[in-house]
Amino acid sequence: MTDNAIAAQTGQNEDEFASDDDQLPKETRIRHLKLYRAALNGNWDIAKGIYDNYNQDIAVGISKERDTALHIAAAAKHTNFVKELVKRMNEEDLAEKNNVGNTALCLAAASGKVELAKVMMEKNKALAMIRDRNEMLPLHMATSLGHKELVKFIYQETKDELDNEDRIELLVTLINTDLYEVALELLGDFPELATARDRNNETALHALARKPLASSNFANQNWGGILKRCFSLVSGAKYIDKKKLQQEAFELVERLWEQVILLSDLKISKLIGSPWQLIFVAAEQGNIEFLSILIREYPDLIWKVDEKQCSIFHVAVLNRQENIFNLIYQIGSIKDLIVMYEDKEKNNILHLAGMLAPPDRLNIVSGAALQMQREVLWFKEVSKVVQPLYAEAKNEEGLTPRALFTKKHENLREKGEKWMRSTASSCMPVATLIATVVFAAAFAVPGGDERDTGLPTRLEKVSFKIFAISDAISLVSASTSIINFLSILTSRYAEEDFIRLLPRKLLIGLATLVISIAAMMVVFSTTFFILLNPTQLWIAILVIVISSTPVIMFICQQYRLFYDVLRSTYVSESLFQPSKTSLFHEEGKANERQKAKQPNGLTTISSNV
Repeated sequence: MTDNAIAAQTGQNEDEFASDDDQLPKETRIRHLKLYRAALNGNWDIAKGIYDNYNQDIAVGISKERDTALHIAAAAKHTNFVKELVKRMNEEDLAEKNNVGNTALCLAAASGKVELAKVMMEKNKALAMIRDRNEMLPLHMATSLGHKELVKFIYQETKDELDNEDRIELLVTLINTDLYEVALELLGDFPELATARDRNNETALHALARKPLASSNFANQNWGGILKRCFSLVSGAKYIDKKKLQQEAFELVERLWEQVILLSDLKISKLIGSPWQLIFVAAEQGNIEFLSILIREYPDLIWKVDEKQCSIFHVAVLNRQENIFNLIYQIGSIKDLIVMYEDKEKNNILHLAGMLAPPDRLNIVSGAALQMQREVLWFKEVSKVVQPLYAEAKNEEGLTPRALFTKKHENLREKGEKWMRSTASSCMPVATLIATVVFAAAFAVPGGDERDTGLPTRLEKVSFKIFAISDAISLVSASTSIINFLSILTSRYAEEDFIRLLPRKLLIGLATLVISIAAMMVVFSTTFFILLNPTQLWIAILVIVISSTPVIMFICQQYRLFYDVLRSTYVSESLFQPSKTSLFHEEGKANERQKAKQPNGLTTISSNV
């Protein structure tokens, strides 16, 4: 840790290490400066020599912000220095605060070293309950910085001394910093925290509702996880098992909800609806697992509406959260009742699909054309779950869902058209140039022709045959590319064209353009094999290596575009499938997820219709 970093933690300026008390003798100021440097660098020998002669300096502030040597050494993570110093200190000395209001344990909590906290708390356990000027305990400080092992240690030492307000603040902070293991332990010790509220009037479930708990938000734990773990072992970096975090998060949601659903319906509604309705925030965030756990134990949540009279499915459509929307396929015929809901402006669920997606959801795919493609796919999919009557219903503006879609997406459609035309216009001249070059090469045979027969002189050489075949491939590919790009330029650009027709033309155009460039380079390279004698083949080989450079560069530069268009065109429709997450079958807690429980929920929901 640098001097500046230590100065920031201890609350002082980098050029004012020594005390600013002008009344101190010069000799004392110099001694304090030496102590400061010794504590900062972990040099106990120098500090010991000073304390042997000036023991009164042990608890004296030696910096502008009245940091003691213990403050400085703790912030700098010098464990041995702290151990030796603590041996010479009494309990009152350990509790000294600097001008910022921090004890040395607060700085140790910020540093994250368990050994430092152990040393100080063995001498004075009460240190852990001394708050800083922001009324924050060292435990909360360590939690907010994500120091898991230190949090576990301090919690075990102080859990019986914490009040309920401290405990719920701790639980919410643990959730916000992904320390779910400690959160589970805390909830196990104090189950009543499931319904408690923090200073912001939020519960632990509110904190979890806005967390990305869905499977797609956690790293793949197969080869990717193995490689990351190996890298961590080699580099010494801290490995985070995100799969384990995911399972712990799910278990925490389940255990919290088990306590909440023991309340009356009125209290449950009040708890999940204040200060904001957590199920709708979870739907907006795409928090599929969170909602699934809540709904399978309390199916009435499906019928809840927000202040705009929208269900979670309406919110999912408006925010383009396909994983939440796919749950609608699991609720059978009652989905017809849910899609009948209208908001205060008489917009049904298809009207919401006709509105433009929020910018953060629109930008998950790149390029205006692909964004338009995704929007049309959404409208097409939502159309499948509504009755024809509602597909023609009008809102307060007098617009049907289709008319609203056209109105809201006109600007995006124009941008998509401009992007498609620009891409085609940029690529078509290249394809035209290639076609021209290889067409001319077909009539300029390397090596010349025989006078009597008019046949090429090198006709029997393998390299000549490769030349002829590659020239034909390049010409046909370039011509195909030209046709596709020309077709893009002359397209009508209707909304439906963005789903498959236009992207397919672009894919074919790009693919054939790459093939034509590669084949042209083969034509160029084989010419040297035809013309050169066997003793000069090294020149031809060198030419092949050099000529492959533009092909590789073009592929590397256009790969991302090709991949995005391919994936968006042929994978996007697979997003709209029945969810793999079951609403009606409990999957068990994190440590019992392989044991399926009895199905429930469907009958319950049906009985509530």
